[in-house]
Amino acid sequence: MKYSAILSPETQAESSGASASAISLLLLATWFGIVTGLLEGAGLLIFQRINWAQWGRVIHVSKQILWICPLVDSLFFLVLALVVWSASRLSTRIPSIRVLCFLLSCLAVYDWLTLTNRLYHRASVLLALGVAVAFTRWVGSHQPQAVRFWDKSMPWLVAFFLLAFAGIQSGKWLHEQRAVANLPAATPGSPNVLVIVIDTLRADHLSSYGYGRPTSPQLDQLAKNGVLFQNAVAPCSWTLPSHASLLTGRYPFEHGLKNVQPWLGWGQKNLNGFATLGEALQRSGYRTGAFSANRIFFTGNVGLGRGFIHFEDYFDSPADSFIRTLYGREFARFYLNRTEKSKVTRVFRFLGMNAWLDKDTEGSGDYGGAYAKRKRAHEVNQELVQWIQRDRRRPFFAFLNYLDVHYAYGGPYGYPKPEWDHGTTIDEYDAGVKYADDSFGRLLHELERRGVRNTLVIITSDHGESLGEHGMNYHGISLYWNLIHVPLIISYPGHLPPGLRVATPVSNAAIPATVMNLLGSGKDQKEFPGPALNVLWDSSKTGLQWPDPVSQLGQNSVINTQDRLVKGKIPTAADGDMESLVTSRWHLIIHQRSGEQLYDWTADPGESEDLINTSEGRATALKLKAQLQAATAH
Repeated sequence: MKYSAILSPETQAESSGASASAISLLLLATWFGIVTGLLEGAGLLIFQRINWAQWGRVIHVSKQILWICPLVDSLFFLVLALVVWSASRLSTRIPSIRVLCFLLSCLAVYDWLTLTNRLYHRASVLLALGVAVAFTRWVGSHQPQAVRFWDKSMPWLVAFFLLAFAGIQSGKWLHEQRAVANLPAATPGSPNVLVIVIDTLRADHLSSYGYGRPTSPQLDQLAKNGVLFQNAVAPCSWTLPSHASLLTGRYPFEHGLKNVQPWLGWGQKNLNGFATLGEALQRSGYRTGAFSANRIFFTGNVGLGRGFIHFEDYFDSPADSFIRTLYGREFARFYLNRTEKSKVTRVFRFLGMNAWLDKDTEGSGDYGGAYAKRKRAHEVNQELVQWIQRDRRRPFFAFLNYLDVHYAYGGPYGYPKPEWDHGTTIDEYDAGVKYADDSFGRLLHELERRGVRNTLVIITSDHGESLGEHGMNYHGISLYWNLIHVPLIISYPGHLPPGLRVATPVSNAAIPATVMNLLGSGKDQKEFPGPALNVLWDSSKTGLQWPDPVSQLGQNSVINTQDRLVKGKIPTAADGDMESLVTSRWHLIIHQRSGEQLYDWTADPGESEDLINTSEGRATALKLKAQLQAATAH
């Protein structure tokens, strides 16, 4: 039935008080939903880049939003159409077409104005109301023309929406299929490679590193069967630069990704053109996939997708997809930020929709906006297992990010609290560690059950957490030992000395070189500066002068509001670049404007006593500063 055939009689009917049919209103709602959603999806993609300086305060999207927004908006508008139709049944004098046009045009304009993230909500509402009034008046006097336009454009809109859906989803699938088909044959017996980054995990909160609480029995067992590096150092104290280093084997001054940059990720020029571990392993015949719970700073959108044939960062569930749309964000802003005593919260709990209330740090919830839905480790595990099962003929390289140790701390709702958890910050942090450890153990068990063996497993973190030390709570603001001392455990049964503990300070940026060395891929080892970590226990390499690890932190604005209070009291990245060098005894920290700090981290791991003004400290700092400058010279 044609749209005009349904609506044409109502040109006269509505003037006499008759209401439109339900089908008429539903088709009108669908038209508005598709138009609103298509423009919304394109706008969200564009304006998240235009607002790149506020990247840490935005709920992010990828190209799938181009079909998700029209779907969500159409469903929302269809509900409104049914409400208007029901009201018109109660009173036939209601001009249902014009009422619905007013509501939908108002919501559409509000949507488009709000997605820019440049206007106050109140201003957007007033502008939308004005446009809706003008549009409804025009429809009232030009309804036949409007009906003909809706009639002719509706099939094209539906076709475009279906094309967007099919093109994006099938395009992604076809790309992966072709990429895998074009891989060279892998060497027979090549092991799988599994790298798991437990975001924000301090090494000294793992029982395998001497912590008093049994926070990590699964990681402890992995260490017994592999090699544990007691003093591994992260290249930076926040996610984006560290992940870039973990993938390229390069320090931040080399790959250049010290902060989010405008329009990063287009082509092969990001990361200053350095090869990634995924690219090297693809040349060795590996399927490569990344699975991220940190949808702010470990995604394809920030330029970290190179080398991964498959990348799961956004849209891990219907709830996550919904909240990334404009009206999903509005719903989250009003209803999902409430306390446990709220009736809305209790209804969600009663319906078993606990995941909707599990808020992430992604988004502007701290500033009155919406939080994204948290992606837990068990979801990351599920994504990985499903991906592995698609093709068991090739070895895989999988790079995972668990975010469960990151603020807000603790396991998901309903996860049994450890006996030590009495609600303090450190209790909750440790509970998050325990949950991540449990999730890792369940993943290994599931892989074993499915016959996935012969796997090189690497566990590390991108940075630590302050937890109140030095007057700070979080990370990304300085380079103290608690912010850069991270776990590093490597397990490869039959190829590594089990139970070995290495005390030499090392950088976990050496992971790419180490993986390629362990796999025996000599050609690709040259792409990563190394040296490979397994050289440390190679008897033929005795006397090797090991490079002291470097950390770098660019001046940035991603610092948490609470941590900004220490500005002026201690040197921080809020007002200058920072870098550090760790030796077997000393930790030198240099601030661009505030000078040097020097700590004997072996005797003072909390770094409470700055020795820079002692005679020994001044002499040591002078020597280490020259060493650091030589190490970071371009």
